[in-house]
Amino acid sequence: MAADTPGSTTKSDQTSTQDVTGMGCEGHAGSRNPALRALLDESRMSNAALARAVVTAGAEEGVHLGTNTTAVKRMLDGSQPRWPVPRLVAKVLSRSLRREISVTDCGFDDRAPATDDLHDGLNCSGTLDGTVRTVVELSGWDMKRRKFLLGTAFTAAAFSEPALFALTVPPVENTARVAGKRIGMADVEIINEHIAHLRRLDHRYGSGRVREQVVQMLHREANTVMHCTYSERTGKALLGAVAQTSWLAGAMAADVGRHSLAQRYYIQTLNLAMSAGDRLYAANVLSHMSRLTVQIGHGVESERDRLGHARQAVALARAGQEVANGKATPVLSALLRAIEARGHALSGDANTTRAAVLEAERHYERARPEEGPPWLGFYTEAELAADLGRCLRDAGEPEHGTRLIAQALDGYESWRVRSRCFVQTDLATAHLVGRDLEQAASLGQQAVHTATQVSSTRTLDRLRTLQRQFRPLRASSPDVRELDERISDLLNRNKARRDEDIAT
Repeated sequence: MAADTPGSTTKSDQTSTQDVTGMGCEGHAGSRNPALRALLDESRMSNAALARAVVTAGAEEGVHLGTNTTAVKRMLDGSQPRWPVPRLVAKVLSRSLRREISVTDCGFDDRAPATDDLHDGLNCSGTLDGTVRTVVELSGWDMKRRKFLLGTAFTAAAFSEPALFALTVPPVENTARVAGKRIGMADVEIINEHIAHLRRLDHRYGSGRVREQVVQMLHREANTVMHCTYSERTGKALLGAVAQTSWLAGAMAADVGRHSLAQRYYIQTLNLAMSAGDRLYAANVLSHMSRLTVQIGHGVESERDRLGHARQAVALARAGQEVANGKATPVLSALLRAIEARGHALSGDANTTRAAVLEAERHYERARPEEGPPWLGFYTEAELAADLGRCLRDAGEPEHGTRLIAQALDGYESWRVRSRCFVQTDLATAHLVGRDLEQAASLGQQAVHTATQVSSTRTLDRLRTLQRQFRPLRASSPDVRELDERISDLLNRNKARRDEDIAT
């Protein structure tokens, strides 16, 4: 947007000048703006200082404004300035107060045009500050709006640009910052320990009970990145911790069925990991992008869509291998190969699936318990067995696949309740295919019992699929009838609870 040059004051010139100064309004609010007044008082910023800062912030983005003290006074009197002035006011006050201030915090209506939507979350920012600001705003909207992005579709192709970005973008050269409160490595360690604790709670109780805490933590710590003082070493560690928190927010969004929200968190997590120079964690994030794509691909109806998801999943897993750049630990290499195998299995390519399974096993044989970063410790031999078992089952080796899945069930720690429910449904399906109805129903009953202990949409989806598989045999077995009734009861109770939550 270019500034008007001085000249005659025709009506058209006056209108143009009003647009670029930000003095024009889309309607007078009829009341003063106490929110903006309070923020200016807190920041000890005068009307003139705010006007100058808004002009400077606009110039940084290539937007030339003529905002002056009169425009600021009109904002304080209740005017709604034209876009992008509200966003720039929030940006200026965020810098001054060293915490993230939103447009609505400033007393303005958030009328961002679609082309200026900072909450989309699917885009890769070219700057570290842009990425962190996206995370702050994404988590902020997630906290404030319970239905945020509900009804928005997951799009597998949206992962393509971030994956390419990860393959080509260099790490940020300087992550040190001088802003507000000083933090050090001890503060980052506290964040990391909190993340590990929340991950265990997630496995034990399901994301429905823990997700809100994680999103709040992400919002708080992303603000820490923007508004605190720290060294280069602490900055990289802090970015890594925030990346792990963002990933956890995404994984939990997926667990409660918010796939499009999960996709956005994963994309920003990948950007954060690359900014921190942590290529191994970036590879791990790509594996989770691939896993989510496989999981959703199993639920699509058309063959074309299923194959599209499969190809995208394989590409993401291979991108992870490239990003790791030959430095992946044996466990990470096994994970990436196992997830690639899941993609091949989804496509129905049995031979390539088996080859990737063998590669995953070969890598894991070289694993040492003491090697690798703490975040990778959650991918245990039992998790690998579950992944490979599902691959082989789908690749036409049901007996071998079922043995591996049963091995996973035996190997899970007591706190992996949700994972146990998943493999119980897998085993129930396997015995159903083998016409062992009594054992299949018994495992299904175990899965229902386990599902009552966690708040997880994914577990309910698994049980819903299991019920569809069992229902044609309902008349032939009292065990199957009882299982069908128990699943229906659990699903109905959860639906009633969800409807009540939405209503409130």
